[in-house]
Order: sequence, then C-alpha cells, then structure tokens
Amino acid sequence: MIKAIVMDMDGTLLDSNNQILPKTKQALLELQEKEVRLILASGRSYTRLVPYAKELQMDSHHGYLLEVDGVAVYDIHHDQRKILRRMTIEEVRKVFLELMTLDCESMACFDDGVYDYFPDSIRAIKEKLRKEQGLPKDYPWTAGPWSWLADMRKGYPKITYLKDIDQIQPPINKLQVMQEEEKLESLYLYLVDRFPEFNVFRTAPRQLEILPKGVSKGETLGKIMKENGWSADEVIAFGDGENDVSLFDVVTCSYAMGQARSYVKEKAAHITLSNNEEGIWHALKKLGLIEE
Repeated sequence: MIKAIVMDMDGTLLDSNNQILPKTKQALLELQEKEVRLILASGRSYTRLVPYAKELQMDSHHGYLLEVDGVAVYDIHHDQRKILRRMTIEEVRKVFLELMTLDCESMACFDDGVYDYFPDSIRAIKEKLRKEQGLPKDYPWTAGPWSWLADMRKGYPKITYLKDIDQIQPPINKLQVMQEEEKLESLYLYLVDRFPEFNVFRTAPRQLEILPKGVSKGETLGKIMKENGWSADEVIAFGDGENDVSLFDVVTCSYAMGQARSYVKEKAAHITLSNNEEGIWHALKKLGLIEE
C-alpha cells in the first residue's frame, strides 16, 4: 500500500509555465482523500513552495515540504519548520570566492532572497535581452534555470547584487551556478574535482546547486520515512534532476520524467512522460492508483 508520494517541483510536478496540470492536480487531490501523503521535494525554500502546497490542499492532509534539497523540512499542517543543516559562512566564502573567478552567474540563496554575482560578460548578455524583450527598469537581473533573466521576486523578494563577498551574511541555504548548457558541463566537472567535500548537482540544463556533503533530498526523505514508519516500497518518488537521484536511492518505486537527462533516467526504476505531458498522472494511472 502506498503511503506517500514525493515529487520534485521544476521539471516534474510543474510544467514549463510553472503550473500543476489539471489531471495531475486532480489525481493528487483524490489520493490525499485516500490518506496518501504528499511531499514536495525541491531546491526551493518554503516561500516558493507554500502556494503550490495550498493549491494541493496539503495543509489539510498532513503534507510535507522537503526544502532546499534537504536543508529543511516543513510540516505544513502543523506549521512547523525544522532546519537540518545550513551552510556555514566559511563554507560559503570558500566556494563563492572561487565561483567569482569563473565565467558564470553565482548565487548564495537564503529563505526569501539571494545574493547574486555575475561578471561584465554576462551583464552584457542580460542588457541585450532586456532591450530585446522590452522589460521594465525594475525587472530583476537574476538568471533562472531556463534563461539569463527570470523574475523570482514572489519567492525571493530580497535580492542583493554583489560587488564584494563581504556583503554575504548568514544564514545561507545553498549556492547556485547559472551558465549556458554547453559551458555548464565543464563547470560541473571542475567544481566536482575542486570541492570534493561538497555535493554538486546538475538540477537543470543550465543550473548547478552546491551544498555540503550529507545534505540531499534522499537523506531528508529517509528521515521523514523513518519518522512516519514508511518502508521503501510504500513511497513513490518523481524527479528530473541530478539532485533527485538521491530520492530514487531510498525508495523502491522511482520515476524519471520523460525530458530528464540520461544520467537521471538510468538511476530511476521507471521512466514516465515529461512534465508537460502529465507524466506524474500517467505513472499513477499505470500503477493502478487512479482511474482514467
């Protein structure tokens, strides 16, 4: 019997317009009525997860938010949040100083904001995009997983554009790196070799995330499962990024989304359709958990 379903957000539960598609939404609402618990497992903090959790009525059905790749757990029904492990300022400085020398955009993320640094070469790209797209002057300079310009102010309203690393103040949850897909691969290999004491995840084609070793979605999911007495075959996991692979390691039934990279698909027990094709709904239907 399935007790819980754990889902990544970007590229998994959400389509490319950041929406939960209707069949998937209805299926998840129905399964909660049958006492199946939902867990949103994301690189996002609670500020960017709560609206989706409430859309799924998780606050009424004892759902969990597994935040920032395992940094924190939020019991949304009881409004209780537990921080498991943030980055120390020494860890942040060690990695971020290196990132500032590389050709990439680097972010130090906290619950409701980011410290953002990008070199002049990337600023020129952003300025060109702003002009081409006719964006207003107050539009953020921050990049997102899919573009050099992304407005994340609803979840990260506090944005500081860095000139000096001393501007970064704790608490910091994680670091992010943004670059075009072709260049990101070499950055990934360099950072994995340069910082073996950290987890470096390819979370999207043009985004990396960096956290200390021992912090992962899988580690934190394991703690939630133990606390609730759920076994590996009672939880289903869905994901599309490298930071989701650790989820696959602690459950028997795991699904990679159809558009996931090969290094994610080969770690999953199953592959479903993409996030834009109701991939979660199709998998749940195939498992016999929902009807047409």
